[in-house]
Amino acid sequence: MEHRLVLDTVNEVSRALLELVPWRAREGLDKLVSDANEQYKLVSDTVGQRVDEIDAAIQRSQQYEQAADAELAWVAETKRKLMALGPIRLEQDQTTAQLQVQKAFSIDIIRHKDSMDELFSHRGEIFGTCGEEQKTESLIQQYEAISLLNSERYTRLERAQVLVNQFWETYEELSPWIEETRALIAQLPPPAIDHEQLRQQQEEMRQLRESIAEHKPHIDKLLKIGPQLKELNPEEGEMVEEKYQKAENLYAQIKEEVRQRALALDEAVSQSAQFHDKIEPMLETLENLSSRLRMPPLIPAEVDKIRECISDNKSAAVELEKLQPAFEALKRRGEELIGRSQGADKDLAAKEIQDKLDQMVFFWEDIKARAEEREIKFLDVLELAEKFWYDMAALLTTVRDTQDIVHDLESPGIDPSIIKQQVEAAETIKEETDGLHEELEFIRILGADLIFACGETEKPEVKKSIDELNNAWESLNKTWKERLEKLEDAMQAAVQYQDTLQAMFDWLDNTVIKLCTMPPVGTDLNTVKDQLNEMKEFKVEVYQQQIEMEKLNHQGELMLKKAMDETDRDIIREPLTELKHLWENLGEKIAHRQHKLEGALLALGQFQHALEELMSWLTHTEELLDAQRPVSGDPKVIEVELAKHHVLKNDVLAHQATVETVNKAGNELLESSAGDDASSLRSRLETMNQCWESVLQKTEEREQQLQLTLQQAQGFHSEIEDFLLELTRMETQLSASKPTGGLPETAREQLDTHMELYSQLKAKEETYNQLLDKGRLMLLSRDDSGSGSKTEQSVALLEQKWHVVSSKMEERKSKLEEALNLATEFQNSLQEFINWLTLAEQNLNIASPPSLILNTVLSQIEEHKVFANEVNAHRDQIIELDQTGNQLKFLSQKQDVVLIKNLLVSVQSRWEKVVQRSIERGRSLDDARKRAKQFHEAWKKLIDWLEDAESHLDSELEISNDPDKIKLQLSKHKEFQKTLGGKQPVYDTTIRTGRALKEKTLLPDDTQKLDNLLGEVRDKWDTVCGKSVERQHKLEEALLFSGQFMDALQALVDWLYKVEPQLAEDQPVHGDLDLVMNLMDAHKVFQKELGKRTGTVQVLKRSGRELIENSRDDTTWVKGQLQELSTRWDTVCKLSVSKQSRLEQALKQAEEFRDTVHMLLEWLSEAEQTLRFRGALPDDTEALQSLIDTHKEFMKKVEEKRADVSTAVAMGEAILAVCHPDCITTIKHWITIIRARFEEVLTWAQQHQQRLETALSELVANAELLEELLAWIQWAETTLIQRDQEPIPQNIDRVKALIAEHQTFMEEMTRKQPDVDRVTKTYKRKNIEPAHTPFIEKSRSGCFIPSEAKNPRINQLSARWQQVWLLALERQRKLNDALDRLEELKEFANFDFDVWRKKYMRWMNHKKSRVMDFFRRIDKDQDGKITRQEFIDGILASKFPTTKLEMTAVADIFDRDGDGYIDYYEFVAALHPNKDAYRPTTDADKIEDEVTRQVAQCKCAKRFQVEQIGENKYRFFLGNQFGDSQQLRLVRILRSTVMVRVGGGWMALDEFLVKNDPCRARGRTNIELREKFILPEGASQGMTPFRSRGRRSKPSSRAASPTRSSSSASQSNHSCTSMPSSPATPTPLQSSRCYDKPWLVNSKAGTPVRDSHYPDFQLPSPEVIPSTGSKLKRPTPTFHSSRTSLAGDTSNSSSPASTGAKTNRAASRPGSRAGSRAGSRASSRRGSDASDFDLLETQSACSDTSESSAAGGQGNSRRGLNKPSKIPTMSKKTTTASPRTPGPKR
Repeated sequence: MEHRLVLDTVNEVSRALLELVPWRAREGLDKLVSDANEQYKLVSDTVGQRVDEIDAAIQRSQQYEQAADAELAWVAETKRKLMALGPIRLEQDQTTAQLQVQKAFSIDIIRHKDSMDELFSHRGEIFGTCGEEQKTESLIQQYEAISLLNSERYTRLERAQVLVNQFWETYEELSPWIEETRALIAQLPPPAIDHEQLRQQQEEMRQLRESIAEHKPHIDKLLKIGPQLKELNPEEGEMVEEKYQKAENLYAQIKEEVRQRALALDEAVSQSAQFHDKIEPMLETLENLSSRLRMPPLIPAEVDKIRECISDNKSAAVELEKLQPAFEALKRRGEELIGRSQGADKDLAAKEIQDKLDQMVFFWEDIKARAEEREIKFLDVLELAEKFWYDMAALLTTVRDTQDIVHDLESPGIDPSIIKQQVEAAETIKEETDGLHEELEFIRILGADLIFACGETEKPEVKKSIDELNNAWESLNKTWKERLEKLEDAMQAAVQYQDTLQAMFDWLDNTVIKLCTMPPVGTDLNTVKDQLNEMKEFKVEVYQQQIEMEKLNHQGELMLKKAMDETDRDIIREPLTELKHLWENLGEKIAHRQHKLEGALLALGQFQHALEELMSWLTHTEELLDAQRPVSGDPKVIEVELAKHHVLKNDVLAHQATVETVNKAGNELLESSAGDDASSLRSRLETMNQCWESVLQKTEEREQQLQLTLQQAQGFHSEIEDFLLELTRMETQLSASKPTGGLPETAREQLDTHMELYSQLKAKEETYNQLLDKGRLMLLSRDDSGSGSKTEQSVALLEQKWHVVSSKMEERKSKLEEALNLATEFQNSLQEFINWLTLAEQNLNIASPPSLILNTVLSQIEEHKVFANEVNAHRDQIIELDQTGNQLKFLSQKQDVVLIKNLLVSVQSRWEKVVQRSIERGRSLDDARKRAKQFHEAWKKLIDWLEDAESHLDSELEISNDPDKIKLQLSKHKEFQKTLGGKQPVYDTTIRTGRALKEKTLLPDDTQKLDNLLGEVRDKWDTVCGKSVERQHKLEEALLFSGQFMDALQALVDWLYKVEPQLAEDQPVHGDLDLVMNLMDAHKVFQKELGKRTGTVQVLKRSGRELIENSRDDTTWVKGQLQELSTRWDTVCKLSVSKQSRLEQALKQAEEFRDTVHMLLEWLSEAEQTLRFRGALPDDTEALQSLIDTHKEFMKKVEEKRADVSTAVAMGEAILAVCHPDCITTIKHWITIIRARFEEVLTWAQQHQQRLETALSELVANAELLEELLAWIQWAETTLIQRDQEPIPQNIDRVKALIAEHQTFMEEMTRKQPDVDRVTKTYKRKNIEPAHTPFIEKSRSGCFIPSEAKNPRINQLSARWQQVWLLALERQRKLNDALDRLEELKEFANFDFDVWRKKYMRWMNHKKSRVMDFFRRIDKDQDGKITRQEFIDGILASKFPTTKLEMTAVADIFDRDGDGYIDYYEFVAALHPNKDAYRPTTDADKIEDEVTRQVAQCKCAKRFQVEQIGENKYRFFLGNQFGDSQQLRLVRILRSTVMVRVGGGWMALDEFLVKNDPCRARGRTNIELREKFILPEGASQGMTPFRSRGRRSKPSSRAASPTRSSSSASQSNHSCTSMPSSPATPTPLQSSRCYDKPWLVNSKAGTPVRDSHYPDFQLPSPEVIPSTGSKLKRPTPTFHSSRTSLAGDTSNSSSPASTGAKTNRAASRPGSRAGSRAGSRASSRRGSDASDFDLLETQSACSDTSESSAAGGQGNSRRGLNKPSKIPTMSKKTTTASPRTPGPKR
């Protein structure tokens, strides 16, 4: 209260102060006072309240003590019960029961908690008043102890319940899975070998791995819960420990087995991928190669193209060789795969692999076999084509050159001897050309074989070439036929002319003799009249012969027109002139005698009789002239009439003197007579004179009429002949027309050219009609009705020729028009097809690449189907074009054939390329369709499922409030999430496939569309995943909000447990780029889900904290769960971040690996291309070394790339070490690919390097071998030459030793032959030396040029090797000959000629041969004698069993006089020693023998020449060294004496020779030798000097006398020089009677030799210049001039002994025998008919076929090396003997 007073005082004082202080200080003072009052009031209230509380506390303290005692008793009891509960059980039911009991304790404790709290709430008050705090503290401690004990046990029980439930639930879930998985693993089959099965097994293994990964949290949970349970109850914990450890072991075992199984599958997949990925390309490659080789090759016919085909075929072999390592590897891997399977008979996949291996091996062997077969075929065809083309070109050149030579031959001569020479020369050449027929047939066979072997497109060209050769051959035969026909006609005409001429001369001789022998004019009238009658008869005979004379003159004039040379004209003109002179002389003699007789008649006073005779003749002549009809038409008839008229005219003119004499006598009578007699006489004389004038006038008019008619007829026939020549020219042009043109331009040009010729023919039609009308008019105007006149023949020939030419012209025109139409149609069709091809190629070029979008690629396929149908529609067109082209090629000319063939080949190639590209595009489109369809179906299926899933998620938005329903929804959603997780591989595969398609697509639209599709599926996937996570979140929140905190917490913890292993550090995230990107996409989805669950975690944490704060129970377990949640959440977040970084690192590594691998693959592709297209290796060392250097650079690049490969492999292996299981196969595949391809490239490179090194070493070895062989050849050649120089011993044993030594040398040479072949075959092809007939030079110098070696040492080796071979063979021959000779000498010691002769005669009888025929066959020039060598060679060639040594002795016996020659008589006498040899029986034989005997007495070096022309006709070459002249003489036997006709008389042969043979002209001059004998008046014996025309006959003139050879030889030696030893005294030319026929000379010119008197003078020989590439030596134009005969070429030299062995016998043997007695009896008895000139040859050749064929030996062979040349030469006996068998005479 005391303090109240103080307060009041303060209040009063304050009020006083308030009034005192200013207003500004009042406020603070007022506040202090109010605060003091409030504080006092507060303290006062507090003290009062405290007093009240103390009172109440005392009362409550009593109550508190009672309650505390009761609680203490409860606590003690509860503690006792809790301690009696026992350990926590680990069974679910028991743990739940314990938890229920514990919950009851907890509820009781919680219920007592309120009492304790109430006690505790009053404790402070009670303790403050009472101070009994000790009891309270004990109660608190005991309660807290029991509460803690309960809480701990409850917490343990609660935890145990959760752990036990989790443990057993997990164990119960895990245990069946383990058992099932173990059973499944036990039942798993071994890794399959089929790729699809392996993929399926891999998919199953992936699902198993995913199942193992899904059950990994279960194991972790067991491993985590098990120890905790053991802590709760160690006794039962052992059982739990045993269970979870067993589960852990089984899980680890399953995991290891699956890992091993996955590794095995990966290895199997790798092997299968390597096999299957490579087997299909290998099979495709081999199948393509096989199909390409299986197709019949279009073998070309040209050599170069065949070589190209061989090169292409070799490239196929090289390509196969490069595939060898891959083939072996595939074969080995396939066998390994089959070995891993159950066998091909049980496993279908193994059977499939075995089938593929068998197919691959079959293709491999088939390709090798077919390549070898094709190469053999190509080589055969190449050899065939080379033979055909080279032989055909050579033969064609030869045929054409021969035809040119035939065309260049001079026209037929007019001299039978010249014509005979021309025929012989022509037949000689024709014989040689006929010898080509065998080669022609051979080439035809070659051509047929080549046509059969080559392709259809090449056949027309070969056929055209054969046709061209056949046409050339037919043209040559036609030319020969025409030539021989001309020669035959000319020969017949010449012989007929000569015979007529000779007969005329003979008749003139006889007539002159008859006229000269007529008695003198008589002196009495009767005698004169008789003589007049005799003269009339004589004149009638003369007049008839005068007609023949006129015909002969006409024929001579025709021959003069044909003669091209002045000498020929002189030959014709001179005898005609002499004949005319003789005829005029005869006419003069007849007229002279007629006048004498008429004068004598008049002198006898018989004027009236003379006048009557004259008048009767005039009357008869005038009647004769009046009776002659007009002649028209035939010139020959007119000429005959004209000749008759000339005879009549001459007769008229011959009577002019008679008329004058009669007139003179009449005038004299008129003077002496008078009167009527005179007038009568005068009238008769006037009548006679008028008749005479009339006869003269009519004669002149008739002559003029005949001349005019002849002129008209000749003009008409000349016109016809000109017209026929023109038609013949046109026909020739038509016949020589080329094949039709195959191209429109060529065909049109040919048609235009033909139309010009056609227009020319049409222009001549009017002329033809005029000539035809004129000819028919002339035929109608003829008086006679005879047929066969020249006019009728000419008209018929004109009509026939016109119709033939017109028909040919029309036929050619229609043919050309048809060819033009065909060529135009073909060209148009071809151009149309080419245009279509160009359009098709453009369409293919501009066609868009195959799309990878299904709709787009389907539209592309539809478009391509239309294009493919169009391509197939054009197949018939290309077949038709090919058929038309082949038809054109068979009809067209050669150059057009080549163009058509090239066009067709080009079009065919383009067509095949279009078809191939169309097929390839169809395949690529189909492949793109399959891939697009696969992707589209997978994408569509995934999109549909995602849309269904999204709609399902959208339809289940409602979430129940019932915890049980929420749990059910949550479990269903978990199943959905599991299904969604199962779709993850499908999604990854689809995304990967889409990305692969996007990388491979070439269309920008496809890229955009694929991006859209991938974006769509990605968005759908993300949407569904997001919605799934969102629903999971909502369900968990709903579960949480529904009060199921523990369930929500447990679900979240379970999710964390589930995702934590997926984020573990040991979880592999490396792999290829696609996998890593898929993993990153999946991780991004997880991160989104993780972000969405962040809110759930925060809600759970907040709910847990609120639960802890608001819960009255023990919340320790809640804190533990929250702590575990926080720990797991933080771990998962950290692992997510770590996985993100690991994924980024893996992505970077995958990109580096991919870039490295792609760069390597690009380089490997380039390297493979470089190695694949290596060409054939060169044969040049420098080029090969250059290739080796280039390849070394390439090998350096390969070695540099080896480091890149190692780096890439190291990167791949590094990725593989931490690789995701799904990508192990892919990474291993890439590593295997780069390793295998690099090893393959390295193998190819090493193979190529080995090939190059081998080739270089072979070249080096060949070079060394070449040098070694050259050195050996040098030694061998030197050795052989030295041995040849040594004389061959004459001892048989020593010769045999030399032969054995040489045989050893030959064997050594044979052993070295393969080395020579090996060295030379690299450089050049073996040359096949063509050996043909000598006349046809077949050296192929112009046509066949073999491929020469580039290395000249090779050429040297070949040449010297051949030379050494020849030397060795020659030495072998010499040694064998020496041995044979020694053995023959040994056997010859007992030689008996009589035995030999008898054996020979028996052999001849057995052969049915005649000695005479055999001798003729040896005596080629038919001169009656042969040389010793000819005799020996002839006997040996006849196959008579004898030896050369025996023949030498026999020849000595046969040659009795030792002059080196064996004549016929010696030959027969030696064989028939006991009887005379064929004594002459006929007069002709006796004449021939006597002439031969007499001429043989000539001992001159240049023998006197006598030549038999015909039977009893000889030509004597007069003058010899005193001048040249020749005379034809008749020879006959008169009373056993051979007489020669000289002038008008006969002279004995010996007397004639004394006058003319220089040997018998002792001391006489040339003029004395030219002295003429007494001849009738007006005749002369002298002859015009015979001008040597330089004609040289063929060596074998077969119709001459035995002595002709010697005489002609002597003449030929000086025929060109004509240098007499003393100058000839010129004699004046006078009228001479030349009975000889110089045009019948058949002299045989010998080989020109150098005259001993003129050493510096040598006769030039015509040169023969061979044409390039020809088999025939073509002579210069001078060779066939009119002054040189077709004799040949002396340049074909032989040994001196053989050339001119008989031609120079007179010059070389001055003491040779005077002549030969014998000759050919048959030839001596034959006349001058030159048409029989080949009879003897035929008889000789056919008498003994076996002998002739044997004598010919190899010469008759077309290719024989030993056949002597038949080239006509200028020498008399020219032998072109082979180098091996030289002979002296052909």
